[in-house]
Amino acid sequence: MKKIVISLFLMTGCCLTYGQRTHQFESPERLFNEGKELFHLRNYPGCSDKLNAYKAQSTNRDLIQEADYMLACVAFGQDHPAAIEILENYLTTYPDTRHGDEICFMLGSTSFAQENYQAAIEWFNRSEIDYLDEEQQEAYAFRMAYALLQTDDLRTARNYFARIQQVGHKYKEASGYYLAYIDYATGNYEKALTGFNRLKNSLTYREQALYYITQINFIENRYDRVIADGEELLRAYPNSANNSEIYRLLGNAYYRNGEPSKAIDRLEKYVAHTDSVLRGDMYILGVCHYNQGNYDQAIEALTEAIDEEDALTQNAYLYLGQSYLKTNDKNKARMAFEMATTSEFDKQVQETAMYNYALLIHETSFSGFGESVTIFEDFLNRFPDSKYTDKVNDYLAEVYLTTKNYEAALASIEKIRQPGAKIQAARQNVLFRLGTQAFANQQPEKAVDYFNSAIALGNYDKEVYSDAYFWRGEAYYRQHNFSDAASDFRAFAANTPDRASDAYALAHYNLGYCYFKQKNYEAAHSAFRQYVDLEKNTSAISLADAYNRIGDCLFHNRQFTSAEEQYTRAASLQPSSGDYALYQKGFLLGLQKDYKGKISLMDRVIREYPESPYADDALYEKGRSYVLMENYDLAADAFKELQQRFPQSSLARKSGLQLGLLYFNNNQPERSVEAYKKVISDYPGSEEAMTAVQDLKSVYVDMNDVASYASYVNSLGNTSTRLGASEQDSLTYFAAEKLFMRGDNEGAFRSLNNYLQQFPQGAFSPNANYYLAQIAFNQKNYDEARARYTAVAESGNTKFLEESVARKAEVEYLQKDCAEAIKSFKWLAVIAETAHNREAARLGIMRCARQTGQQTEALLAADELLKSSKLRPEVEAEARYLRAQSYLGLGEENKARVDLQALSKDTHTVYGAEAKYLLAQSYYDGNELDKAEKELLNFIEKGTTHRYWLARGFVLLSDVYVRKGDKFQARQYLTSLQKNYKGNDDIAGMITERLAKLK
Repeated sequence: MKKIVISLFLMTGCCLTYGQRTHQFESPERLFNEGKELFHLRNYPGCSDKLNAYKAQSTNRDLIQEADYMLACVAFGQDHPAAIEILENYLTTYPDTRHGDEICFMLGSTSFAQENYQAAIEWFNRSEIDYLDEEQQEAYAFRMAYALLQTDDLRTARNYFARIQQVGHKYKEASGYYLAYIDYATGNYEKALTGFNRLKNSLTYREQALYYITQINFIENRYDRVIADGEELLRAYPNSANNSEIYRLLGNAYYRNGEPSKAIDRLEKYVAHTDSVLRGDMYILGVCHYNQGNYDQAIEALTEAIDEEDALTQNAYLYLGQSYLKTNDKNKARMAFEMATTSEFDKQVQETAMYNYALLIHETSFSGFGESVTIFEDFLNRFPDSKYTDKVNDYLAEVYLTTKNYEAALASIEKIRQPGAKIQAARQNVLFRLGTQAFANQQPEKAVDYFNSAIALGNYDKEVYSDAYFWRGEAYYRQHNFSDAASDFRAFAANTPDRASDAYALAHYNLGYCYFKQKNYEAAHSAFRQYVDLEKNTSAISLADAYNRIGDCLFHNRQFTSAEEQYTRAASLQPSSGDYALYQKGFLLGLQKDYKGKISLMDRVIREYPESPYADDALYEKGRSYVLMENYDLAADAFKELQQRFPQSSLARKSGLQLGLLYFNNNQPERSVEAYKKVISDYPGSEEAMTAVQDLKSVYVDMNDVASYASYVNSLGNTSTRLGASEQDSLTYFAAEKLFMRGDNEGAFRSLNNYLQQFPQGAFSPNANYYLAQIAFNQKNYDEARARYTAVAESGNTKFLEESVARKAEVEYLQKDCAEAIKSFKWLAVIAETAHNREAARLGIMRCARQTGQQTEALLAADELLKSSKLRPEVEAEARYLRAQSYLGLGEENKARVDLQALSKDTHTVYGAEAKYLLAQSYYDGNELDKAEKELLNFIEKGTTHRYWLARGFVLLSDVYVRKGDKFQARQYLTSLQKNYKGNDDIAGMITERLAKLK
């Protein structure tokens, strides 16, 4: 209270001082009367001056109260900043004043002017309207009504506005406007329309009245009136703040009236004039553009309408799909239709979208996870009475034949209770495809089962029926079941409708090998002969190989001249791999006693194919030829060269024996002794070493120096080498070996262990250990197998050395002991004589090096493997894959891409599928986004049975689109993957993480 009084005093201080100077001789009553007169004249400055002077001199409480009332009114009338404080202070000072209603009215009006509507209502409620004068009553009613309107009490507001309409003057037009607005806001459109129509000629409310009239006509679907009034508003008020909404209403009205070009014009102006467009209007704009053939603009607009999960979004996706189709962007169209399909708001839209989605999956071969089958089936289940049903049934039968997800297709077909011929043909085709996939994935047993089922269905599809025989034959051959393989190749040849196909020729090639493996050389010769007559590609490796096999068959039938002709033909067709043919020709010449000719050809093998697996054989046969020609010096040179170049070859050991014999027969006993001792020292424990011990004895006897022989033999550490095998040793071992050869593993296990207990250093202990290792390996007792293979390998025994080292390395690799395995594989690479073990050694080195992080070692091993022209496809794929991985590990991206590109051509193998993904990832990492996108879309189109890598491809494709700024496609690919991928791995987490970032 004191604070307010002081404030008032300070506000009027100057006047009081002046008043003291000018009014000091005037009586207080005169000052009050003059102030009151000036108050009624609304001369507020003069009034304030007189009344403040009066209050300074007077002690009349009643007149001072009246003076304070007038001063409070002056503060209100002058919009004084402290008016509310002054008015409230008056009420506090004079709580029983007769001016209370008026003061509360003024407080309410002041709060109203400050837009504090809730305070205004409270003050008006403390004032009795009937105690106010007529002008104040109308102001009170209007301000109260407006404040109630602003606080959403429309019902009470209406009552006050209605009162003004009855008795008001100043606010009557305004009240009429707000009554119409309240009718509009409460949905009483006809009454609101009547009210706004009364104001169409109002200078104050014409624009707003026309605006709401346009709104009401739009709500009431009177689109012609919307257009007329809306266009009038735009002409009359070109700069109105309401024009963005008028553009919106006009665009919608033109759209409803079937005038898309005008709708586009108005809606685009609406978009240009507002910062926040409505989804529904963007949908209409998109539809109008679509109807006008402006598909790119339609896509742009419709994309803005798909933020919510509702019927509008579903419809927008349907139009988006159609627009993308028109622009030939089938991938985006498919995704849009898929999104419309997932919504349940409008069944008709869902049906149309689902049908289009299914067609696009079928047309684009987009069926990474079996969608092409499941979508058609789902459609028939959801819409059994659809107008598209017949078409869908036809497509479904076709899809079974073209789907990449054969497991899903087969499961789907199996659900059909009464399949017709079309479906049965599809079943047969799917079974066949499953068989070829299993074969490609090195599962020949599983492949045979599928091919059996396909063949059992008969001739629903004649081509598939015959092809199933061919591939089952291949699977049997991989299992070394040559008899059944031959039967199937014959069945294929008899049933295939295309006798000019490559497969028909190849069936005879394969049949030839089946007979050849069974040593049926006459039948093999006939089959290979048929093949070479059918094969059109003269550069085919298999053609040269077939001529070699024909030569072998003739050789076995002792038709040497004809065999030589075939070897010559083979060498001329494939000079780069003509080593075998040359060697065989030379061997034949030797049989015909043309030793010079034989030596000449053996020299060619040694000279032209120094890395050939037949080079050591050629040297040995060259030496043998010189022996037969009695040219012992040159024979010795050949044998010594063989020992130097191929010390690990079994022929090196035999060459040592040949040298010993040559020197002995040429009366060079000292050199003979030296040759035999070299065999014994270099190959201890080998059969040749034992033979050398016996032959050495003959040499020493001939030299009459038995004492030296005895001394030498006693110096040998190996008892079996020194003394040979005793009779008991031999009998015990051979009895045990016979059990092993019969397949009696239990009996062999007991007998071989018994042999080793009796003769721990026996002549056949390495053999016994080898057989026991084989038994342990087959029983998956890898620890024992490894120990025994190691014992054999370290014994020096050469008969089982290569196989023992090979199995030792294999066991170590199976036990994940790559550090030891790589040593064993390297050992095997040095001693291996068979092509199979040479390949296994390099493959093992490559795998172990890769797993132990030895990238360069892995590269070198892979390079060695890939030099072979006879590499199995699955081994070639693995070698390329590991070489690519090594290149990536060494940062040689471009070199890695070469291998990845080669592998990715066949995505049906696991290496091909992963390579396709890795190639795309490489492009993505290098920011070559277009290349990455192209690879991934091609991956999706080609499909694969290796779902994980395809799913990774989807995730990476979404990353590509995010980096390209296309969040729509990024989201759609992730959503599609989330819906269709069933794997239980890390893919779900990748999807969730990325979708969260796209919200």
